[in-house]
Amino acid sequence: MENKSLETHSETINEKLQQWKTIPLNIAITGESGSGKSTMVNTLRGLKPRDKEAAPVGVKETTMDPTPYLHPKNPKLKLWDLPGMGTLKFPAAEYIEKMECKKYDFFLIVSHTRFSEHDLHLVKALTELKKNFVFVRSRMDIDIPNQMDDYGISEEEVKKEVREDIQKYLKDQGVPDPHIFLVNCRQQTTYEFSDLVQYIWNNLPDLKRATMVLSLRAVTEGMVNAKTEILRKEIKWSALMSASGGAVPIPGVSIAADISLISGNTLYYIEQLGLDDESLELLAKEYDTTVAYLKENIRGTSALIASPREAIITILRALVLGGAATISTIGEALKMTIVGMAAGSVVSSVSAFASTYFTLNKILTLVSDDSHRVLQAAIAIRAKKLSEEMSTQQ
Repeated sequence: MENKSLETHSETINEKLQQWKTIPLNIAITGESGSGKSTMVNTLRGLKPRDKEAAPVGVKETTMDPTPYLHPKNPKLKLWDLPGMGTLKFPAAEYIEKMECKKYDFFLIVSHTRFSEHDLHLVKALTELKKNFVFVRSRMDIDIPNQMDDYGISEEEVKKEVREDIQKYLKDQGVPDPHIFLVNCRQQTTYEFSDLVQYIWNNLPDLKRATMVLSLRAVTEGMVNAKTEILRKEIKWSALMSASGGAVPIPGVSIAADISLISGNTLYYIEQLGLDDESLELLAKEYDTTVAYLKENIRGTSALIASPREAIITILRALVLGGAATISTIGEALKMTIVGMAAGSVVSSVSAFASTYFTLNKILTLVSDDSHRVLQAAIAIRAKKLSEEMSTQQ
């Protein structure tokens, strides 16, 4: 294949792999003052109020104009902190136009008590605009313990009562099938915050879904599953990149592979699935545990972190000896790799595709399994501490 053709293939494939970073996604968060809007903006961005780029929070209305906050991992993901409806500056009759509601992809309507008439006015307008929205009941971390203590009922009973009360009110006001999530705006890993995030990405077009999923941190098992699904679909593009050039023979293995490309993808998977040092530190704080404890649960990924090149070659050899990374096992899926290629380059290109495809699939499985193992350990230690606290209180 000509050098120009190689370059064209590589550039096109790289654009495909980076496409999620170029797709704009605008999520609007609105509600009355003090409901936790700004806190939710910060939590979705992985920030605390004290952080330099955080949205200001407070009991007073701190949002005076629609304010976009860029996600630190991807500036194309914007979380908009909208001022509440019904103020002197933003009366209900002018709110939709002044907020430019048509430009947002999704709306979160947040309240820490009962949803208001202004919220219902907004819902009516969003329904007419065919916009996706959900109701978010905040401060459950305060209300649940109080209700449990006051009435001697369980956490699930409190959540059931709150949800049914909101559902009844909204249905009485003409909202037939409201989607309601009960959250603590400060934590993605408690109550129904992770369910909320998953509902949002499941109701976005594929490209915008990838923008959201690959931008957020892997702090729940649902997020790990979503990231793994998207990353696995991208493997064929990385394999095509390898087939377009860069693959070299591997000593002791009758196959060629682009070790640099595989290594780069490996580090990307480790970061995306939360096993790099920075992610583990944040996860340890989220679950009130230590990085050392979390690292004890990392198995297959350990060698990839410590000595990536050697670990990758070991995986390649195992796949070849096991008969997995052979040309025949790719079959029809490889037809796309040889379009436009010179006849003499077909065999080597298919070999590179096969080695990269199977190796990256194996590595992604190893990293994903470890990510699940780490999260399960974090969840277990949190549950143990909560159980001990409840026993002490009794």
